[in-house]
Amino acid sequence: MTPEERKSFENGIWLCQSCSKLIDTDITRYPKELLQNWKQLAEQTAILEVETTSSTPAFEKDKELVQFYLECFDRPAFQDDIYQEGRMEDFDKAIEDTLIALNTGVLRTRDGSILKQADGKSSVQNSLWREKLYTITDMLTAIRRRLKIAKKEKAYSTYGTGEDVAYCFYDRELAEWLNSTREEILKILSSICKEAGLRELHFRKHRYRW
Repeated sequence: MTPEERKSFENGIWLCQSCSKLIDTDITRYPKELLQNWKQLAEQTAILEVETTSSTPAFEKDKELVQFYLECFDRPAFQDDIYQEGRMEDFDKAIEDTLIALNTGVLRTRDGSILKQADGKSSVQNSLWREKLYTITDMLTAIRRRLKIAKKEKAYSTYGTGEDVAYCFYDRELAEWLNSTREEILKILSSICKEAGLRELHFRKHRYRW
């Protein structure tokens, strides 16, 4: 073995003075293969400890964020049939507020006051969860876009006043799409909650009776 090979990183093994003396004087009991195996096991153990200690805080942080997002969706706008919405403007505002909460981590009340504050979805470190949250925001944006078009084209009409307002969609497919899209959003969110050990949300599918 050359002096360079002897001093190389690959040939190095870090021991205290007593252990190094013992190993150097008893090559029969401590052969090269045994020492290399010990070194490999020690390195693997160190890597495992680093990965374990760094991933646990990340999981807990992600779980806290998912809990915050879960509260944002725990409202009638994501659980009632579209025909049971009191005001379509309030429904649209609920979708908008939820989008803001996902994107910025700020949850506001109807009057604009900050109710809770966390981090936006880009802060979620679990790449699969983050991808699902991005899918949810795309679906929420699509709902707002379809509502805007429906209002412009007068695709629905209202009956009643106050809390007894009912909506009649001339385009039944649109109404079903609004319901099914919200249901799918909650399914995606619930899949994250299940992995995080949190309660799940479901679309109740209450049907409006004419």
